[in-house]
Amino acid sequence: MDLDVPVIDSHAHIWGEGFVPPAFFAKAAKEWAAKATDRRADMIMPKLLNGIVDPDGDDFIANMDRAGVDASMVMMIDVGAPVFGEDAKTPPEAQIEFYAALQKRHPKRLHCHVAVDFRRPDHLDLIRRGVVHGGLKGIGEITPDGFSAADDAIRPVMMLANDLGVPVQIHTRTGVWTDFAGTDFSERNPVHPVHIARLAKALPELKIILCHAGFPHWWHRAAELIADLPNCVLDISNWNEVFHHDEAEMIARLAAWRGLVGAERILFASDQASGPRFTGERSKLPDWVSFIRALPENATQWGYCFSEAEAKAILGENAARIYGFSQGE
Repeated sequence: MDLDVPVIDSHAHIWGEGFVPPAFFAKAAKEWAAKATDRRADMIMPKLLNGIVDPDGDDFIANMDRAGVDASMVMMIDVGAPVFGEDAKTPPEAQIEFYAALQKRHPKRLHCHVAVDFRRPDHLDLIRRGVVHGGLKGIGEITPDGFSAADDAIRPVMMLANDLGVPVQIHTRTGVWTDFAGTDFSERNPVHPVHIARLAKALPELKIILCHAGFPHWWHRAAELIADLPNCVLDISNWNEVFHHDEAEMIARLAAWRGLVGAERILFASDQASGPRFTGERSKLPDWVSFIRALPENATQWGYCFSEAEAKAILGENAARIYGFSQGE
């Protein structure tokens, strides 16, 4: 079965040159160097930094075309001094301009977001400027690191998103980036979805997207926590990393999410990254799109039932509704 429906990838990343500091890849570089005595971390660092760069989004669009993705929600992440103790060469102001330009270059295909760390004194002005003047579609990705989404310190950002009427995308995956908390699966972990539930109760009109749907450890808890919070939805990014290992388990999880929050609150997403390290033949996005496109047929194989309408909703209709897109946008 091949559903004829627009596909919206609700979670993706495109980086320009100098958007992340070397410290962002420090762990990966050290792990690479440790594999051989003739290796040094500085030898691989240029490849790591340059491997994510897409200066105009053209390569990313080509990757979307290969996968059959009509539009992508592109995240900005501020991984400078407040997080890694080292700022990127390209400041947040210039990054915001980059994302606004991406949207203009690829209208209706790339819908970009803005994220500036709340520990920067001018973060609210920059975020507002990105949405109001740059036309950016939402705030995110916010990755809690030393704070939670429910903390008072970041509440002004959430209130700004609420006032502007744009969704906020919040990271709920363990073991990535926040490695120091990655092995803590309790509610003490700042990315635990319980903190988003608390935020959602405090700001019931704020549209919140739980990025990664609690991957991998909190997948059920994430849905339980927001079951009665209609302003929250799940994006299923990162699950594309593991679904092919056990398709039956992936179908079971989708069915569990549907049972807890409804198919109308599940968003297709991938966490697809830009640059030659991740696009082209290296990208698994086509397989993920095909799997969800064929969800009714795939589910039947494992004793579950998903309708065509539910598959269409997950693939793109839900995201279009949440972002308030008109038909053709």
